[in-house]
Amino acid sequence: MGEVLSGVGMSISFDAGAAQALALDRLRKAAPEAPLAELELASRWLVEAELLGLPDFGIGMLRRDLGRLAAGSSLAQQAEPPGPVSDAPTASIDASGRPGILALARATAVAAQRATTNGSAIVGIRGAGALGVLGLAARELAEQGFVAFLAAQAPPIVAPWGGTHAVVGTNPIAIAVPRPDTPPLVVDYATAPATMAALRRHRAEGRALPAGLAIDADGAATTDASRLAALVPASLLGSLTGLVVELLAGVVTGGRGAADGTRGAILIAVDASGTGAADVAAGAARFADEWQAAGGHLPARFDALPTRTSTLAEQPAPTARVALDESTAEWLGLGADATGGVR
Repeated sequence: MGEVLSGVGMSISFDAGAAQALALDRLRKAAPEAPLAELELASRWLVEAELLGLPDFGIGMLRRDLGRLAAGSSLAQQAEPPGPVSDAPTASIDASGRPGILALARATAVAAQRATTNGSAIVGIRGAGALGVLGLAARELAEQGFVAFLAAQAPPIVAPWGGTHAVVGTNPIAIAVPRPDTPPLVVDYATAPATMAALRRHRAEGRALPAGLAIDADGAATTDASRLAALVPASLLGSLTGLVVELLAGVVTGGRGAADGTRGAILIAVDASGTGAADVAAGAARFADEWQAAGGHLPARFDALPTRTSTLAEQPAPTARVALDESTAEWLGLGADATGGVR
């Protein structure tokens, strides 16, 4: 998932296994009723986002999301009971009162279980906070043999192509397909030219936005982040893709229009042997070769991550090191002296 905005600050390098253990502890305290497997999966995704160089979707994101929940009503009162209530191929998860990334872990577990039973599954999420990197959930399902599709709508910040005010979110999308003897092929991108996290940084730091990225409340182009009223889509195609995500992940799931800024998402898992593919992994590998032979770029960002059968603590340095800003490290409980952190 690309991003045209960035920020620079002091960071400290820590062991990924230690960071995951502390993130797991934070999640367990926030949602003690959640199954351990889902807590572990969510905490792993947080650290893997850091390893991918996407800190806006890592442990700092969890910190912000828990702050959002703390400012609202009780987690315990609103959290959905764990476990699917049926084996139907469709399901809906109310994510109100739980961290967004934990809602995504719940949806992933439900989708895998129901796709195993039915050959496919569609799971909707509504009322979710920050979901993290969708490609990690798609990859998790692909490593189990499924073809996975995920999309999430977000609070409005993007104008339609040629439009004058925000109507859809940055609306990320991810697809993952198994491949033989190699990590799944994961395609993960946002349908907007920048993320909300990057915009927040530019506003906080008073830095100018790139030209052509934003418009103000009057619909005029602006590079002043404090005057930003909407992002301009990168293209007509990106705008239409954002519209499709809004329909599927927002309208279809009941997530569209939440007054509290939460979002909806949709997750689809398919056993391709039931949709006509004799060997979907081999087919994906052949197509990937054809794509590259034609001069195409094949996404490989997720390939460096350990497989789901390996723990982060087992990975050799520097693979198992994450760089956290000092404030986030302190919030998580990671002290440089105690963990071997290196500035």
